[in-house]
Amino acid sequence: MDVLSPELVWIENRCYRVNPTAEAQIIREGKDERVGGYIEPDFDSEEEPEAMEEVDYEIERTAENSFRIAFHVPSVFHGAIIGQKGATRRRLEMETRSLIKVPNKGTKDPIIVTAQREADVVAARKKIGDIALACRKRQEMTHFFSFPCCTEEVKEAFRKFKEAVLAGAPADTFPDVLFQIPEKLHVTLSYMVLMDNEEREMVKNILHREETAIREILAGFQGNTAVKICGLDSMNDDPEATRVLFAKIQSEALQNIGDHLHRIVRKSEFFIGKDKASVKLHMTLMNVSFDKDDDGKFKRGVTFNAKKILQDFGDYTFGEIPLTEIHLSQRKSYDEQGYYKATTKLIL
Repeated sequence: MDVLSPELVWIENRCYRVNPTAEAQIIREGKDERVGGYIEPDFDSEEEPEAMEEVDYEIERTAENSFRIAFHVPSVFHGAIIGQKGATRRRLEMETRSLIKVPNKGTKDPIIVTAQREADVVAARKKIGDIALACRKRQEMTHFFSFPCCTEEVKEAFRKFKEAVLAGAPADTFPDVLFQIPEKLHVTLSYMVLMDNEEREMVKNILHREETAIREILAGFQGNTAVKICGLDSMNDDPEATRVLFAKIQSEALQNIGDHLHRIVRKSEFFIGKDKASVKLHMTLMNVSFDKDDDGKFKRGVTFNAKKILQDFGDYTFGEIPLTEIHLSQRKSYDEQGYYKATTKLIL
């Protein structure tokens, strides 16, 4: 490539110079040498071009015969996409031969990517998504799909369990803060990070969109969908160094619903948890993470000895609950009854 006359690419009203890369090859004096320059795929050759990965992006063709995609990214992540003095955005534009428009601060406009090739639009969209995902993973969980377990029957059984545990242990063995608050008893089905109203609305729509599939799951059990809460277990193999003590959930219907919703969330951009195929249904009873330091942070390395609790209450029954609703719950926000505030509810 002539460095004085580089290849130019026009996207809308902006002109871009194609930077050299290490992908082109020439043969000189019987040796392969790497040289700069972008090589356009030769779709007229006998060799079939590599198929573009199938994506769900809604890409449109513009009047200028280029490709365009508009999508939402929380404004809190825009700074990472732009970079210091715009360096990250410029790098992405050069790498993908695209034009990336990030909306002004305070607006709800989408990010817009435009390029002459559909593959370049896809590449830019994925790179931006990767940056947003990296930012999201640094955030704490904000919302989760939940099945409330705080019926009067279950709360009363939990209070009796707590009283019996404390009565059978030396004073101060189990600080009160380790125990779950009865009004917050629940089963977590999947959790996520939602940064603004737009994302909350997206996940709300996901839950209600799956209503038909969830009802079909329930129909397969012919009304036998009660959720039984019975038995205790620890999250780790050593009960003498327990971090989480929980009650077991017995419900194939709820397991199937939880797994279904978890699969949906895993495919979304909002999921930040471990990529497990199945949900471990449980109702947390005691958790060391409830006991935070003076700065509100989790205390590291703290455990408690649950061996005697498991021996004495291993088959403890908390009761049964009808499977009638699934919530999109907001962490650290509570309703008048003390349960997690619901962004939306799916009534079954």
